[in-house]
Amino acid sequence: MPHDSSGVKCGANTRASMEKRLRTGVIGVGKMGANHARVYHELDGCDLVGVYDADRGRARQLAKALGCRAFPTLTGLYHAGLDAVSVAVPTSLHAEVVVDAFTNGLHILVEKPIASSLEEAAFMIDAAEKANRTFMVGHIERFNPAVLAVKEAVAPDDIISVNVVRVGPRPPRIKDAGVIIDMAVHDIDLVHYLTEKHVEAVHCVSSSHFDVFEDTASILLRMAGGASAQITANWITPYKAREIQVVTAEKLLRANLLTQHVQESSRFDGDDMSYVVRDMYVRHREPLRSQLQAFLGAVRGGMAPPITGEDGRRVLDVAIQAVSQKQITPLRVAS
Repeated sequence: MPHDSSGVKCGANTRASMEKRLRTGVIGVGKMGANHARVYHELDGCDLVGVYDADRGRARQLAKALGCRAFPTLTGLYHAGLDAVSVAVPTSLHAEVVVDAFTNGLHILVEKPIASSLEEAAFMIDAAEKANRTFMVGHIERFNPAVLAVKEAVAPDDIISVNVVRVGPRPPRIKDAGVIIDMAVHDIDLVHYLTEKHVEAVHCVSSSHFDVFEDTASILLRMAGGASAQITANWITPYKAREIQVVTAEKLLRANLLTQHVQESSRFDGDDMSYVVRDMYVRHREPLRSQLQAFLGAVRGGMAPPITGEDGRRVLDVAIQAVSQKQITPLRVAS
């Protein structure tokens, strides 16, 4: 009987598992959850069974468009024979919904951030282990083709620094978190992913202009091994920008995460200290589709997902440290 590279026997049962059609659902069908449902509907080897949202009208409208069922209760969704579910409810509800879904035997992908607190994150991770179910956190930027191209290009080198800019208008749907927990967590995870190191020190200056939550933040991280990272995030800039720069001793990689354009600048061995710039080939694809394919692949294969609950907890830990540092509230000058 053939074996895979880990020494595990492969046979008809393994192939059947890998080919099994998975029955999926989505809990919370706001903007992101609706996209999860759309992709599940489109993926081969996957049947979108139904969706649930506290806004029943929104759930019914989406279900009609995708040809699935809108369940009036979570219990009804759980009892519809699902294998896996995406959870895209507000962060404050993640722990309650995720633990309930694990209790009902489902594999789960939860949208970032993993939870509102480290205690909730630990509770969810423990529930996944007790249920023996796949638990993945949706840090979608890891599946951005531009990020993958940068990761491959810097793999032979030691990273010296990472600089990320993630700015734009505040999303009106975000009511329960500031720009660090909602947006900068993407980039904290990317720094972990690119450097493959853990964070040793966190420094942050943030400010609140229009709400109790911070809407601007500048975060400086020191990684194990000496690399540094700077993350600039705000909800003040009138246009959306998502850019990353990675510096090694040999090159500079610049990536636009929206257009998926990547450019490499490298040293040129000449007396004039010139350098060479080239545009890198990037195969454009939808990051969410790649993320959900990876999630379902982990479910089928019984493997650890590419972004585990512990990965999500580690990111949340750094974000909470950043939020906890002294906030600066700008003075408003009376007109």
